[in-house]
Amino acid sequence: MDDSLHRAFLEYEAKNPQYGEDWLSNLALHALDEDDEAVVYLARLGNDDFVACPIKINVNHKHASALSTFYTSAYSPVICSDKPEPLLQALFQHLASEERFSTLTLAPMGVDTPHFSVFQRALVQAGWKGCHDYFCFGNWIHDTQSATYEDYLASRPSKLRSTIRRKTQKFLAQDAGQLTLVKGGSTLEEAITQYTTVYNNSWKNEEPYRDFVPQLLRLAAKRGWLRLGIASYENQPVASQIWLIYSGTAYIFKLAYHEDYKRLSPGTVLTAYMMQRVIEEDHIDRIDYLSGDDTYKADWMSERREQHGIAAYNPRSPTGMAMLVGHTVKRLLKKLARR
Repeated sequence: MDDSLHRAFLEYEAKNPQYGEDWLSNLALHALDEDDEAVVYLARLGNDDFVACPIKINVNHKHASALSTFYTSAYSPVICSDKPEPLLQALFQHLASEERFSTLTLAPMGVDTPHFSVFQRALVQAGWKGCHDYFCFGNWIHDTQSATYEDYLASRPSKLRSTIRRKTQKFLAQDAGQLTLVKGGSTLEEAITQYTTVYNNSWKNEEPYRDFVPQLLRLAAKRGWLRLGIASYENQPVASQIWLIYSGTAYIFKLAYHEDYKRLSPGTVLTAYMMQRVIEEDHIDRIDYLSGDDTYKADWMSERREQHGIAAYNPRSPTGMAMLVGHTVKRLLKKLARR
């Protein structure tokens, strides 16, 4: 990767760590299926005038998509141009006519991001058909506005405040429960093991890419992002949470608790502990729950946004044309059903 592209990825990483080289490299190395490849496609007019799209390719079926997985809550091509639309058009045209990918999807992205509509126009101009946006998931956030932890709690529903107080007192009673936060150092590997133990005893599905999260934790510790919370009860890890701190935002990446200890509400207790630590010590400006419309998030957060994707079909490809026909018929049937 040349210096100008490297600098551009660093600038985008400052907006969100998921846009950066380190995150994407970890994803490419540890979270792709056997038939997938990661490629960065580049359209350039000059050294500092270019666009770059990190793309995941299914080599068997010629599908192309954003270099993202279910771990990804935000994706963005890198735009380093005052007039990106012609560059994006050239890039998308190459994917259609030269690479002959049958479909292209870019997700998840915020519909209010500056270039969302530019991507759609460029796809149409490049000859892709059936271009449409679709809903991915809700995203809950809270702007702290330099509030103290007490101010933050005061802004939350009284029922949540009462629950936090009661459950924390019960969890910590007689020194049975312990709450710790790990940023790195000599305790990191033990904390990774504790996180894995909790996750494997939680309600969540087994991780399909077992190396991605441990490698992310090591990367985040190295970069200073990591805030790994562990709740232990009688020396047994019972809840764990992965938070990433970057550019004034606390990203809540992973939450899990041990099913056998659900009665203690260790997840609620640990979330409150983590909130207090990042507000008081990291002085964050925003808390971001990333992906998912889980009902409990509305109690902790104050604003909901949406992440969408863009999909399009390549009529130059037989598979793409067949999928375009299917998409068109499906849309027509939906319109008829609404009448």
